[in-house]
Amino acid sequence: MKKLVLSFLALLLFIISTTYAPAPATAATKYDFKNVNWGMTVNQVKKKEKSKILETVKSKDFTYVVYKTKGFRKNANLYYLFYKNKLVRAMYVFDPNNTNGTTRDLISEYFSLKRDLFDTYEGSINNRDILNRSGKRVTPYEGEEKDLAAGKISYQCYWIVDKKKTHISLSLSIFGSFLINRVIYSDNSLDFDIDELMDSM
Repeated sequence: MKKLVLSFLALLLFIISTTYAPAPATAATKYDFKNVNWGMTVNQVKKKEKSKILETVKSKDFTYVVYKTKGFRKNANLYYLFYKNKLVRAMYVFDPNNTNGTTRDLISEYFSLKRDLFDTYEGSINNRDILNRSGKRVTPYEGEEKDLAAGKISYQCYWIVDKKKTHISLSLSIFGSFLINRVIYSDNSLDFDIDELMDSM
């Protein structure tokens, strides 16, 4: 009887852990991000994504489709970026109107997101955190909150997952006009740099 009860408890714990755990995009899943894959077209992603669509923006070879959703248990806008009608990036932008409060609050949110990502992708981390404008690592210093708010430094770290197919970066930096936390998923198998290509247009 004791073995039966222990077996039942072990089975129950297994079911609970697999039911409520997030499904990260790894080699064990068939998707690169949520329920989509890199290279899908705008129409294919629109059929799969069930969140409320906010806008679609086209600029030369790029298309953004933006949704209102939740990511990491937080309200966020979800951007899908397409290059020549192929999905190359997905990005959660948290609190896009910057209503979360102080710079210190945003730093706390950054480290909370980092913990969530680390729990899922622990072994693939590049733990850089504070970077100056030229991308060099900076050690914590007095006045960093002010410099962060002014865009002189940013907080960043990244993971390479799914057999090196997906690059995930966490960033606290100026985005548009505000200091914003973002989690960015990119196709790591491309033979071009998305950011350089966007900057050149």
